[in-house]
Amino acid sequence: MKIRSSLLLLFIVFISSSLFAQNEVETERHSLIGIKKFGISVEIEKPIRLKEATLNPAQIQKKINESFETLPVTLLSFNELKQSFYNPFFYVHVNIMQAEDGIYPFSIEMRFYQPIKLSLKNDVESMASTWHSGYVGMVSFDRVNEIAEVVVEATKEFKEEFERLN
Repeated sequence: MKIRSSLLLLFIVFISSSLFAQNEVETERHSLIGIKKFGISVEIEKPIRLKEATLNPAQIQKKINESFETLPVTLLSFNELKQSFYNPFFYVHVNIMQAEDGIYPFSIEMRFYQPIKLSLKNDVESMASTWHSGYVGMVSFDRVNEIAEVVVEATKEFKEEFERLN
């Protein structure tokens, strides 16, 4: 009897945590509905000694912009984006490390920031990440140039979700 009640409790905890996780994902998805404009920002952290021309944030941002041109939204330029703290933006952070034997592990973190009101703070306005996703990978020294392509490809997850909702 004790085993059954323990299993039942474990099952209930598992189901409730799964429902919470699904709720969180749905909340993130729904936060993209109705967005009319946003900017794109790309940041790359890498070892100082890594000199790879394709790892240029401006070039990667341009490729993402081109990929997003079909979205039903106005894509803000960098100058338009920085005109107001309250312009929504899609932020892509790439972190490249160097391991032994010429291996380069990397991570891609993608977040969508937009203005929010903090109801517990008298509706003070701020910016918050309302959608996120990530990716990790690893390349050898002779394939570091492929990271930029992987970054652009990874952003298609956001693009597809945005398209589906708008």
